Amino acid sequence: MDTRDESKVWDIRQTAGMVFQNPDNQLVATIVEEDVAFGPENLGIPPNKIRKRVDEALMKVGMEDFAESAPHFLSGGQKQRVAIAGIIAMRPEIIILDEPTAMLDPVGRKEVMDTISYLNKEEGITIIHITHYMEEAINADRVIVMEAGKIVMEGTPREIFAKVEELKTLGLDVPQITELAYELRKEGLDIPAGILTAEEMVKALWP
Repeated sequence: MDTRDESKVWDIRQTAGMVFQNPDNQLVATIVEEDVAFGPENLGIPPNKIRKRVDEALMKVGMEDFAESAPHFLSGGQKQRVAIAGIIAMRPEIIILDEPTAMLDPVGRKEVMDTISYLNKEEGITIIHITHYMEEAINADRVIVMEAGKIVMEGTPREIFAKVEELKTLGLDVPQITELAYELRKEGLDIPAGILTAEEMVKALWP
């Protein structure tokens, strides 16, 4: 499908769901399960199928025990998982997440990242994750770096994060462990470029 064709917008919306930075902007109901049902209802899904989709979606994000809770009583990470469940219930092929962890504490961030990983690896849903947290990008299959709306780099996480100086020129950080490896290489240590994890650093220092 040509995503540049404006006549295809409705078709695209049937296959792609969007999760925003602030979950409060996406939650519309006073009860969690009603919120998750909102999208399928707008698609004209029969009520009996909506019930099944809501239950399945909440199960997939680990929020089934909060089905009858009020969203405003939930933590930031829980709210974001409910927002993701609302998208899952519409059965999209692709989920686009626009900095979904930007407003969350470390616990909420981990909850959301674990959910994203599960949906991609176990459910086979294509995830497009927009983020400025470089640690969140290291497990991606493919990283795209954009500047002023244009693609300036593209590759695997290892390929991209090996280009520390280029990323810094673009005003981007790199994962902390990658930054450490970069500084150690500048000091003359024989450490490979593109180290992404502490485990890789340990193996590089003590092979």
